[in-house]
Order: sequence, then structure tokens, then C-alpha cells
Amino acid sequence: MADISARSWLLLSVTYLAYVCIYCARKPFAVAKTSIKDDLGVADGQLGLIDTVLLATYAVGQLSLAHAVRRFGRRWTLVLAFALSGAATAAFGLCSSAPAMMAAWGAAGLFAAPASPLFSTLVGEAVPDAVRGTVLGVWSSCENLGGAVANSIAASALGGGWRRVFFVSGPVVSVWAVALMFRPLGVPGVGGAAAAYALTKTSRYIMMFWLTVYLKEHILMSASNAGHVSSVLDVAGTVGAVLTGVATDRLFGGCALRVAMHSCCATGACFLALMLACLCDMPWATHVAAIASIGFFIAGPGGVLGRSDDKQLVAAVAGLVNGLASTGPVFGVLVAPQLKALAGWPGLFGALGAAMLAAAAVLRPAVAIEGASLAKLKRA
Repeated sequence: MADISARSWLLLSVTYLAYVCIYCARKPFAVAKTSIKDDLGVADGQLGLIDTVLLATYAVGQLSLAHAVRRFGRRWTLVLAFALSGAATAAFGLCSSAPAMMAAWGAAGLFAAPASPLFSTLVGEAVPDAVRGTVLGVWSSCENLGGAVANSIAASALGGGWRRVFFVSGPVVSVWAVALMFRPLGVPGVGGAAAAYALTKTSRYIMMFWLTVYLKEHILMSASNAGHVSSVLDVAGTVGAVLTGVATDRLFGGCALRVAMHSCCATGACFLALMLACLCDMPWATHVAAIASIGFFIAGPGGVLGRSDDKQLVAAVAGLVNGLASTGPVFGVLVAPQLKALAGWPGLFGALGAAMLAAAAVLRPAVAIEGASLAKLKRA
């Protein structure tokens, strides 16, 4: 696997995760089927027809793929596939009759069809011949994982009624249209910076929106005290942003992305510390200290991602990276309550810790580019 470039690894990761999520445009109906039957009185035969329409339109979509690629190109075909299949899945939640459900589910199948063949082609082109079989074999595991993830998301949402299953599942698919839109950015390292910033911003917004709930439910603070104590996250972030900027210049020679990478690692460790505090029922002061540490370190990536001296990278970060990163919280804030219901507060914080460590990992190519650029400037 050593012959696979960092850019190819990024493509493999993005396509893998995207294909996992597109199962949210296939599995929700199976999870919600009995609830739909009980609520609307849809007969078994009609439920079977809804399944059949999905499969039929999926086949039509794959048969017409060549025309779509000629018309829109591979990138925009994939962008439209995820955007429209997610929209059709969400629209299913508005339906109250079998014919309407057939139309919505048929549209979901039609628009989702390009993902598998196009992703397989992209993955095959991205890796050397010597490891192509192995890589494709590993990559294809996303199909089974996607089914499990989609089932879990749908089952978690089912407590709010069967319509909520589709309202939650649809955006999980559509959000990937934005990520795929910016995949071939053309500037090495920018994809990793975009992914890292999106993960960072998502983690920060989840903390902003759910911290008071956590303090009230788990630490048993009053609503008023929880509101006051949650300010620790922002106050620590203010200090962290200033000191991170100073450290960038005085300790890291202007390598802003390297600082961001280390900050992501530190934030991930702090989230894991908060997870342990939850699991072990530690004193409330321990929880607050972990929260303050998260606020301190998470301010770094957001504050310095666009300060590299590589002017080509800065232009991309300032525009595309910020635009892509802004879509992360949309998905994250939607999934956070489902994850909390499924795995509790420790599971949510553990997931955020893993996300921040992943952010540090995907920043490595951008860090290497920035280091080379600054070294070249020093020699000039």
C-alpha cells in the first residue's frame, strides 16, 4: 500500500464514506415499513411494489449512466446523484399514499444509481495495478457497513415517527454532494485541509449546541448554572486562539497548518478525556476542566488554517475550505442527538474525539506542502 499517494488515500476515504452514507437512500424504507403499514394501512402488496420501483429505477439509472456522464461529466453526475437521491429520500417522509411513495422511492433509486459504478472507476484509477484488487476488495466493504450504518440511523430516528426516518436519512446523503463537488480541487493538500476544518467546525458546533444539555442531564446542574458554566468553552477558546497565533510565529516558524494539526490531536485527546470522565462518574470539576481544554485547543485549527505562506493554498482555504467546512455542522448537528440516543454522552464524545484525530491525520499532506513552501522561502 506504500505506493498509494496521499491524494489517492483521500479519494479512497471520501468515496468510501460517501458510499456508506448513500445507503441512507436505500435502507430507511425497510426499517420504517411496519410503521408505515400500521399508520397508513398500506397493504403488503403495495409495500412490495414500492421496493420493486426502487430496484427498477436503479437499473434504469445505471443503464443511462453513460449518457449522464457525457452530459454532465463524472464529478457533476456524482454531485447530482447525492443531492437528488437525498432530496427524494427526504420527500418520501411527506408522502401519505402508496403511489406518492412509489414516485419518491423510485426517484431515490434512479438518482442513487451512478454512485457505485463511478466510484468503482475512480478507485480503480487511483491505485497502482499491483494493489488494485486488494484496494477494491477493502473498499467494497463499504456496502455492508453502509447497510449497518443506515439501519442504525433509521432505527434511532424511528422513535420520532416513521416520517422522521426519511427526514433524517435524506440530509445524510445530500451533504456528500458538497464534499464531492470540491473533491478535485486541483491544489495538493487542500482536500485534507477542507476535511480537517469541516470535522473541527462540526465538533465545535455540536459542543456549542449540546453542552448545556449535557451539563444539565449528566452533571445535574440547573439550567441557569449550565448556561453559565458552558461559557467556559468560549472563554477558553478566546485564550486558545490568541496563544495559538503567538505559538505559530514564535515556536513553529509560521507553520500554521502544523499548529492546526497538533491542535486537532490535542482536542481529540481532550474529548476522549471527557468521555472517560462520563464513564467513570468523575467530579464535576473534572468535566469542566476537560470542556475548557477542548475550547482552548479547538480554537487553533479554525483560527490558523488560512495563514500558511503558500499563497496558492491560502486562496483555496479562504474560499472553498470555509465553504465546505460550513456544511459539516449541518450534518453533525443533525446526527448528534441520534448518536447520543444510541451510545449516550460517552459515545458522542468518543465519536468527536475520533473525528478530531481524523482531522489531524488528513491535514498531513497540507502540512508537508506548507513546510516545503516555507523552507523554500527561507532559502531564497
